[in-house]
Amino acid sequence: MEKISITIPPKKIYIKSIRLFTASLASDLGFNIEEVEDLRVVISEAINYKLSDTDVTIEFLPAEKNLEIKVLGKDKTLDERALKMRDLILKELADEVNISDGEIKIIQRAK
Repeated sequence: MEKISITIPPKKIYIKSIRLFTASLASDLGFNIEEVEDLRVVISEAINYKLSDTDVTIEFLPAEKNLEIKVLGKDKTLDERALKMRDLILKELADEVNISDGEIKIIQRAK
């Protein structure tokens, strides 16, 4: 499986570029427009919660009709309510989500 890694500075301005890359990659992998839009939201949310004071690395592991994304970085300091909202959004839109210290792993399969 190929791995694509992108590292960005901890600034919101770069999220748009990652969203565009994610959408393009997902489209090329056979995801439909609704699935692509869901992935755009998921990647934005995941990166937003990793924008602290260190760089954020996004790893894409593409396969036919399947995309695994890992967002690596230091968590922002968030209150419990914000963390619950993040988890709810990610788990509602992605097929699988695993959140651990320093990593958000997302798996999405094209229907």
